[in-house]
Amino acid sequence: MSSRAALAALAVAALSLLLVAPAPSYDPWAWLLWGRELTELRLSTAEGPAFKPLPVAICALLAPLGAVAAPVAWVLVARWGAVLAVVLAANLARDLAGGSRAAAGLAGAGVALTTGYAGYAASGSSEGLLLALALGAVVATRAGRDRVALACVLGCTLLRVEAWPFAAAYAVWRWRRRPEDRALLAACALAVPALWFVPELAGSGDLLRSSDRARIPNPGQPALADVPAWASLRAALGLAPWPLWLALGAAAVLAARRRLPRAAMLVAAGAVAWVLLVAAMAQAGFSGEPRYALPGIALLAVVAAVAGARLPRPALATLAAALAVAAVPRLAVLADIRDGQRHQADLVAGLRASIARQGGPNAVLRHGRPVVGPLRGPMLAYALDVEKRTVAFEPSAPGTGVVFASRRTPRSPVEPAVGSHYRPVSGSTTWTLLIRAPEYTAAPCSARPSSPRSSCSASSSPPAAPTRIRAATSSRSRPPRSPATPTRSTSSRSPTA
Repeated sequence: MSSRAALAALAVAALSLLLVAPAPSYDPWAWLLWGRELTELRLSTAEGPAFKPLPVAICALLAPLGAVAAPVAWVLVARWGAVLAVVLAANLARDLAGGSRAAAGLAGAGVALTTGYAGYAASGSSEGLLLALALGAVVATRAGRDRVALACVLGCTLLRVEAWPFAAAYAVWRWRRRPEDRALLAACALAVPALWFVPELAGSGDLLRSSDRARIPNPGQPALADVPAWASLRAALGLAPWPLWLALGAAAVLAARRRLPRAAMLVAAGAVAWVLLVAAMAQAGFSGEPRYALPGIALLAVVAAVAGARLPRPALATLAAALAVAAVPRLAVLADIRDGQRHQADLVAGLRASIARQGGPNAVLRHGRPVVGPLRGPMLAYALDVEKRTVAFEPSAPGTGVVFASRRTPRSPVEPAVGSHYRPVSGSTTWTLLIRAPEYTAAPCSARPSSPRSSCSASSSPPAAPTRIRAATSSRSRPPRSPATPTRSTSSRSPTA
């Protein structure tokens, strides 16, 4: 890919920030938190999602931008990766199809229309970046740019462990092909596990903490099905637009007749192996979420495009028309993505404003341990500049002194549930802050714990049953504005705070 194309992709990603709010999701907030902690030599990974070296390293580089600009910059990087992946997929398909523009268009559209791709890019997830690196490795290898290819492969291994077997196969091939690179390959082989495990050991004291966390799936994931591998495969097959599966059927026929380029068959084999690996890991107890299979499905879209370009012109036109029809419902979700991102951005802005109105993080933490609903823990920890484990996600035990209640999505209930001994002290359109009544006051927290193992202490007061919040009125003050009334949720408890 030329530098001009890369800069054009960056411009598209930057423009997207104006159209869709750049608010990170759960995992990126944790990476931003850990990146900042890494620069301050106080890394704590005891709680949160699985640790990923590459995103955390990038977020550490972005940390000096500040608590407001760094999250936006990370989302820009993630979206840039997603746009680059679409461009690289188009370039690779055109190359494999002998310069066919039809193959380029089908591949780019196929990747962009993969279920969830736009949403993951919008919220700063790493799937687009991973796919860009994987495609970059293939394109660079075909162009003879071995160092660039190795850098891309290394990046993949620092994003997902599923890339390790493929990186090992690449390393063996390159070891035999380029003896002068063997020292570099050996160094990479040592660096990859070290970059995964050493920070985790230093930050949590548990070498396998991330592996254990990855075995705690969220509700509805394939790992909880009767046959997790089959559930994972079925979810993966639903990611690609259905016309691409017709084109893959054509690819199989061409491969049987030896009319499909060998490089395309290698890409297809790698893609299928990736999807099967995710399914096998689901059967072994890992979550097997569809997004983990997304790189494999996207690579299959490239192969489908190469095969589609070899069809007779009427059949190719029919395939393109079918893809356009299949795109309609997938494009319809863009409005929901935009609304969801707007809500998340409002949550971020409202959270900062609510903390500022209370006098800053230290003033908030004097009320005790902060509590927030599921999947908002890293966001609150980042805003308060505390370790992730300092934040709880439901006031189920005494001593949790300050509750941040909000809706995780525009249509979800307000969480967390609270007891009658809490009273609201501040509110906005997105958040309600509640603290314990004076007789239940807990020991304070510190915004920057002096010990890496420190945490907020709890009082011995028994917890009260969750109840509806009633703002107290006073002749001296107006009742705080509240987005809604937190009540006990009937949904199953999520393992992710």
